[in-house]
Amino acid sequence: MENGRKIHQAHIDASEKANAERLEAALESMKWTWSNVGYNDAEIAMLEEAWAMTVVKDKENYQQDKRQARKLMKEAAASRAARNNS
Repeated sequence: MENGRKIHQAHIDASEKANAERLEAALESMKWTWSNVGYNDAEIAMLEEAWAMTVVKDKENYQQDKRQARKLMKEAAASRAARNNS
């Protein structure tokens, strides 16, 4: 039984590591896209936080996180628009 638990834990660890690597790659791709669209570093940081809130879902705070993420995305877009219209 102990050997089975160790194997199971190793499988869980490998799965979590693979998932983390996939999310990191997706985030880097998103950052590249945001940069090419014209967002600056501060705006990209807001978008990154919003993205993280929507990707990692917490059942207890899901609606609140979703609202906060939308707010951050709107702030970043408004900041970019203000810079481009000036």
